[in-house]
Formats: sequence, structure tokens, C-alpha cells
Amino acid sequence: MINLADTLMVIHFLWAAFMILGLPLGLWLRSPTLRWFHFGGMMATAFFAATGMYCPLTVWEETLRWEADPGFAYGGSFLARHLSPILYPRLEPWMIRSVSVMWGGLTILSMILKRPGSPLQRRDRS
Repeated sequence: MINLADTLMVIHFLWAAFMILGLPLGLWLRSPTLRWFHFGGMMATAFFAATGMYCPLTVWEETLRWEADPGFAYGGSFLARHLSPILYPRLEPWMIRSVSVMWGGLTILSMILKRPGSPLQRRDRS
């Protein structure tokens, strides 16, 4: 049975996937709405990473799991067993923070170089 913590983990996974794929997808689709939404989310993600704060979704999910089972460890449910290694890889925290801040920097750079709403390449219509 899927519980609230597993549902939150799926939402968190989809959010993380959007933070990774939103930049190239927004550039490819040329969608100002998608790019601005991704920009806002990426700035929050980079802020959490740069300050060493945990993502609120992580904290919320862990709280739900601890409330349900004070001795919980990931691996109890299908979703936790399969999604947690993706969401919470066994890497040094500085590595994850560095990549998050770098991706945030690339997002800012993309917003400067290819402003939302401007075509990626101009075609000569003459």
C-alpha cells in the first residue's frame, strides 16, 4: 500500500527530475513559462545546496516516515527501496552541493544568454 511518505517521495523524484531536465527541455521547447518555473525552482535548490540546508521535501518525507515508524530505514516499501538511491545517492554532500550550485549557475547563464521568449536562433525570412 502506498502511504503519504511514498507519495511525497514520488513528487520529490519528479521535482528532482524537473530540476535536472527542465533547463534543456525549456531551451528546446522555447517555453518562457517552463523556463521561469524551472529558474525559480533551481534558484531555491541552489540556495538550499549553497547554504547546506536540506530540501524541505526531504525533511517532510523523513518526518512522515519517522512518525509512522520511529525505527525506520529506507527499504521498507517498493518506492522507498527503488527511489531513495536515486534521490539520496551515496555521495559526499559537497559533491551534491557543488553540482546543484553549478546547475543553478548554468540556469542563470541560460536566462541571460537566451532570454525566455526570445528565439534560440533567428531565421532570415527574406
